This record gives sequence, C-alpha cells and structure tokens, in this order.
Amino acid sequence: MPIHDRLVTDSLVLSSTLMTNTKTQTANFDTLGADYATLRVSLGSEINTNAVGPTISLLSSDDTVVSNFATVVANKTAVDITTGNVITYGVDLRGGKRYLRLSCTTATATNDDVTVSAVGTLSRQETNPAGAGTTAGPIVTYV
Repeated sequence: MPIHDRLVTDSLVLSSTLMTNTKTQTANFDTLGADYATLRVSLGSEINTNAVGPTISLLSSDDTVVSNFATVVANKTAVDITTGNVITYGVDLRGGKRYLRLSCTTATATNDDVTVSAVGTLSRQETNPAGAGTTAGPIVTYV
C-alpha cells in the first residue's frame, strides 16, 4: 500500500442533498488519530437570479452531544451560489477536539433549491485508516 494511503483518508461527510427554505443538514466527522482535517463543502449553482445562499457552520467537541459543540470559525453566511461555490476549511487538529460538526442551513426564503455536499480529508494519521488494505472502503485508482 502506498504511503499516501496510510496517511490520508477521504470521507463523504454530507451526501449530495437538495435543500429548500429553512432546512438544516448536519454531520459529525470523527477525526481521531489525525493531525489535520480538510473539509470541502460544494454548493450547486443557483437557478434563480435572486437565490439566497446557505449559512455554513463548523464546530468541534470532545463528544457527539449537540449542546457541547463550540464554533471553530465564524459562520459563512449567505454564501454566493451564482455559479456554484466550494468552501474549504483547513483545521489543525493537534491539541483540539475529536469531533467536527458541519452544518448547512438555508434561509427562510431561499428563492431556489440549494444543493450541498461535503467531503472531509484526514491527514497525518497515527494509524492506517479503517478499511485500508481490505476489500471494504473507498475505491482508489492510480494512473
């Protein structure tokens, strides 16, 4: 197994979801054993010219109890989705909390459907990622 596969793991944090008015999608991301996390939130492009983008929040906690999560960085509010957008968070996990929580909330009147998905990457891990070297896990092709 290449060294890269032992040090980096990608995970689908939020599967592609179509959101309308006043909806929230959240996901917890377990970062145990990693020094860094990168979260990439993809937003589909608007259909209507008066669409209102969502609010994206990133929080952290030592457990998965919702009330224990604290803000990591200020919310991204009314994100521009004119031609779609990707928001990337790079998080130094050393000395930080175990769980990250990603939240995407649409406005009361979005004037459009908002498509969102997110992928997380853990890097500089202490141990091999779960499923590495087995038949389970992500599909990887080197060319």
